[in-house]
Amino acid sequence: MTTHPVVRGVHHIKIPVSDLERSIAWYCSVLGARRIEEFDHVSQDGELFAVILDVPGVDVPLELRLDPATAGRLAGFDPLTFTARSRAELDGWIRHLDMLGVAHSPVIVALMGHLLVFPDPDGVRLRFYTHEPHGLSREHVNFTSPWLRPDTVPGSDAWPGQTPAIETGVRRSGGLAGG
Repeated sequence: MTTHPVVRGVHHIKIPVSDLERSIAWYCSVLGARRIEEFDHVSQDGELFAVILDVPGVDVPLELRLDPATAGRLAGFDPLTFTARSRAELDGWIRHLDMLGVAHSPVIVALMGHLLVFPDPDGVRLRFYTHEPHGLSREHVNFTSPWLRPDTVPGSDAWPGQTPAIETGVRRSGGLAGG
């Protein structure tokens, strides 16, 4: 049997973005993140190309890295899922996202708990998944929600349903559009 080194945890999470300033404002507003300016990544010619954010409740930093091509390719993909304690906590996130004008899924019955999905300004989907199990059988799981399909983006022509077109980063009804 071969032994291998032990993984000790996650150091940080990196999300590609197409517009660094817009994404900083969005992640700070939506997630309550705080920029840690002493860790700004600046090129030799003085251009800011990445920032580190501290997100309350998340044990590792979040890096936003300017990479428009990759951000565009990840639209509709969901690389990051946060924890929510309960369905009631998801309802609190829904009220918060609604207040900010951020598009989001309805609460989705997932395999072990409930799920809420919402896009960042580049259409990269972030999720909240409950630790609290829903106690429902597999027959109740919603595997067909368009919010779970990476090939459909809210507001696109392929989007099934009545979701209005979403203007990335544009304020809607006093809030920030989700993407």
